[in-house]
Amino acid sequence: MEWQEIILLILVGFGGGFVQRVSGFGLGIFVMMFLPHFIPSHTAAATISTLFSCGTSVYNAVRYRKEVAFKTVLPMLAAALVTIPVAVWFSSRITAGFFELLLGIVLILLSLYFLFFNQRIHIKPSLPNGILSGTLSGIMSGLFSTGGPPVVLYLTHAAPDNAVYFATIQFYFAVTNVYGTVTRIINGFMTREVLILTAIGLVGCMAGNFIGGLIFRRLDTKKLKLIIYLCMIVSGVLMLL
Repeated sequence: MEWQEIILLILVGFGGGFVQRVSGFGLGIFVMMFLPHFIPSHTAAATISTLFSCGTSVYNAVRYRKEVAFKTVLPMLAAALVTIPVAVWFSSRITAGFFELLLGIVLILLSLYFLFFNQRIHIKPSLPNGILSGTLSGIMSGLFSTGGPPVVLYLTHAAPDNAVYFATIQFYFAVTNVYGTVTRIINGFMTREVLILTAIGLVGCMAGNFIGGLIFRRLDTKKLKLIIYLCMIVSGVLMLL
């Protein structure tokens, strides 16, 4: 890799780790806005994103394990663990062009949802809804490593407070990302190049997670999220074009 790409990879990792710590999710979405533009293989980009998420989510899940609502998260995990391998298998059968087309559409739809409908849609906490959110999350995680939104939509209303919400969603990401990583290894996506790129990017990722933890109480998270959603639209449009 050229030194410019190394710096860019560290910065992308930093941004992903920072966003994850501030909002509780979004690392995969943020990272996948950029990685497909300079990582030649779409499966490699998704694998690197998953490994980034492993690093931050496992750390946060262990640190805040006492607050995890296991009864709430287990049905979601059961559904996700079924759909992730299917989605990963499907991603290995499609072309890079079709992958970018799908990812572009997903980024645009997600950004429009968070901009205009996030506060209007309320999901009742129940077993069927938990399974449905886990199923959708597993599909998106296996395809694009962006499985956060369905889980966020459900846990926002199922968790009694912010501490339980953050700990539970980090536990969910930790389990699904480790599982997704194993699935990608089985499918042959874990190459030497992927491991090197991941190691480089994780430096920025963990730094972003640390900085986010120090200053998130002083941030205007609404403005930060607005900037991210607008970037998602731009990135999605670029992929479509």
